[in-house]
Parts: sequence; C-alpha cells; structure tokens
Amino acid sequence: MEAYRYREPNDFYRAQTALMQWVRECGQCNYLHKGDIGHQLFSTCYGYEKSEVFRYWLDDSGDLVAFAILCPHWEFFNLQAAPSLRYGARHAAMFEYCESETLRLAKLLNASIKALVVEAFDCEPRYFEFLEARGYKRDKVGITVTRHDLADLPDAKLPPGFRFHEVSASDIERLMDLHNHTFADKWSVESYGAVFGSPHMEREWVVVAPDGRFAAFTNLWIDHVNRSMLFEPVGTHSDFRQQGLGKALMLYALRRMQAECGIERAYVGHEPPAKNPASGALYASIGFKPLYEIYDYKKPVEQAARSF
Repeated sequence: MEAYRYREPNDFYRAQTALMQWVRECGQCNYLHKGDIGHQLFSTCYGYEKSEVFRYWLDDSGDLVAFAILCPHWEFFNLQAAPSLRYGARHAAMFEYCESETLRLAKLLNASIKALVVEAFDCEPRYFEFLEARGYKRDKVGITVTRHDLADLPDAKLPPGFRFHEVSASDIERLMDLHNHTFADKWSVESYGAVFGSPHMEREWVVVAPDGRFAAFTNLWIDHVNRSMLFEPVGTHSDFRQQGLGKALMLYALRRMQAECGIERAYVGHEPPAKNPASGALYASIGFKPLYEIYDYKKPVEQAARSF
C-alpha cells in the first residue's frame, strides 16, 4: 500500500473526516480527537515542511484508510488506521514504514534521537501486545485524558475588568506574548502567525486583562460527527495565574459550544500531577473526570534501526 505525502489542505481535511468516522464506529479509544491532528501537524511540528511529516494511505476505492504524523525532534510518530486495518499485516507494514521514515528524517534534519516513542491508551490491551511484539516497552504515563458530559456545569465569573475575546489575525502580537509567557518562549510574530493562519485553525479564545494584555487562552476543536469538542491547549499568562481565568474561559466555551454546536461531551488531557499539578486540579474543578491513561511506549533507536 503506497504512502502519499501531504500536498494540500484537502489531504489534512480528508484525514479529519476519516478519523471522525472511525471514532463514530469504534469510540475514542486509541484514536486522536479530530483537533489533535491539526495541533500536532501545524503547531507541534510547526518548523517542518508538511510534506515531510504527514503521510496517508488510500484503499483501492481511493478512500483514506490511515495517516501518520512524524515528528523526529520529539522522537515520536502517531499512526492512525481504520478499524478494519488495525493489528493486521497492512497495519504492521505501515507502522514499520513510520519507524523507518522517522529515523530517516532524524538523520536528514540532524535531530538527536535516542528512542522512538508511540502512545497507547490503557483501554486497548491488544495494542500493548502489538507494540511489545515490535520491541517497544512501556515507559510512563504521558497524558491523562479526561471527559465532561456537560451536565452540572459550575459557575465561574471573570474578575472585574476582564473579558472574553475571540481572536483574529490582527491579534497575533498579543497572542505571541501570551503563548511565550504560558509555556515555552519560542514564538515570534511570524512563526505564530504561520500557525494561526494554517488550515487547521478553528477557534482560539482568550481572556483580555484590564490593561489590554491577553491573560489566558484556549483552542477549541469541534467534532460535529460525534458531537464532541477538545480543549488543546489551555494556558494562562504567568502574570495572571491563580485568578480563575482558565476555569471561567473553559466554562464559557462549554456553554457556548453546547448551545451553538450541540456538543454533548468535551475532552481535555493533562500531564501527571508530579509534572503539572495545576492542570489536573483545574479540570477536575470544572467536572472533567479521568477517562484514559495514555502510556508512552519506547523502543531504543539502535534496536529500531536494526529492524530495517
């Protein structure tokens, strides 16, 4: 089965459409949310040519049956396959292709890579067996996925003088400042402008402080097929933490998307408490409950390289 490279936004949209149908058929277990595809491809892998890091496969009818995102600087790849292909010979062949391509890209881009990493949800032991048969070993819990059924939403108000705002391209400079004071200081106006203008972008909402600075943000991703939404990411500017801004923003988004888009459930992931204790506590206070643990499975590069 031939692997095709990203050529145009429609390739990305086809992957989203296929993924939503797979989730409708089988549920969310071991599948990305529709919003994760764009976030990984255009934000996590923002420095890459998309033709290098995105692959997809078609069946004899021309339908998309699998896709993959390769990110050698982060030492990982993410292969998503249709339910009919899971754990079969074609799935195994595509998985091995992703391994070899990730290693090739690492060498091409001078990326230091010690191990290949893939993610596995704790809801599907068969995938653990699939990975372990290929030399992968469970390393740690990387992310806890939580879910909200949108019942019993608590109240949360912004402090006086703060307001909600739906951002546009004219807000890029303030967005860059917000992102650089929330996570890593890595964005320029040009680089975040490129992410914001990418085909994946749907909604980025912020809280505006009384002085005009952007104080908190979240990106919202809507799966209309499965009536779900994903928060990814969520963050608060370092100067405005411990004021309840993130909670108020998320609740505002939940209520609006429930009313406007008919959303029935929402998802958000967070790192283990030892690494990021605030995020899990925030989501729990809103009513999100743990759904899946996502484990990192690792395979040393020397062992992976010997497989080819």
